[in-house]
Amino acid sequence: MSRLNDQVAIVTGAGSGIGKGIAKRFMEEGATVVIATDQSEEGINTVKELQKNNGNAVFIQTDVAMETSIQNMVQETISRFGQIDALVNNAGITVFKTLEEATIDDWNNLINIDLRGPFLCSKYVMPYMKKQSKGSIINISSNHAFATLPDSEIYAAAKGGVNAMTKSMALSLGQYGIRVNSICPGFTNTPHYQRWLAEKSDKELIHQEVLQLHPLQKICTPEDIGDMAVYLASAESAMVTGEAIVMDGGLSSRLYHSKLC
Repeated sequence: MSRLNDQVAIVTGAGSGIGKGIAKRFMEEGATVVIATDQSEEGINTVKELQKNNGNAVFIQTDVAMETSIQNMVQETISRFGQIDALVNNAGITVFKTLEEATIDDWNNLINIDLRGPFLCSKYVMPYMKKQSKGSIINISSNHAFATLPDSEIYAAAKGGVNAMTKSMALSLGQYGIRVNSICPGFTNTPHYQRWLAEKSDKELIHQEVLQLHPLQKICTPEDIGDMAVYLASAESAMVTGEAIVMDGGLSSRLYHSKLC
């Protein structure tokens, strides 16, 4: 029996990358998946791709930076399916700029999507999970919440906030049977990663350097993150809540990296 049979799951930012990998694994485990993204073409194409494998997926256009859009997405999900068993707050953007270059618009755009978005999605999904006396909220954070880099202040702040909020939500919602956890990926082989590599003068050399930074000598795939999300949405993790689970192939375990010592 599949682990998520008869569940309804919302995955934000599921049109590509990590979100798409999570949606795929949820569908493979029997869940009905709501592809909640503001990118219409990506959302429609993802639904078509998932349905080729006999999955049940629907696209609901959603901008997590807009409260009314989130409310509409939740109401449409309830109208169609009558329940919400899992929410994956995956939608996010990155901004890597120096403090001097970063603007208040950079701050507002990233915080509104990466931190306020998960807050609002959880706020409006929670009442339905509360009625069911069960549910799993999974926030996609980052290893930047634990160990970060120069010129990453806004992104690190948002992801650190996601992890702190995760713990508080777990305490607030546990009494209703709702579990809340975060997954903190590092390098993941997504279109975003491939675009980043394409900007480098020696793509293959940079990729090999990235691999060498990882004890496992490889980086995550979106489906790897999806496997963890399936676990956190399933009954197998019934006693797991308030956790921030790092999935970065051991990257953030390293004290320093030097070829000389």
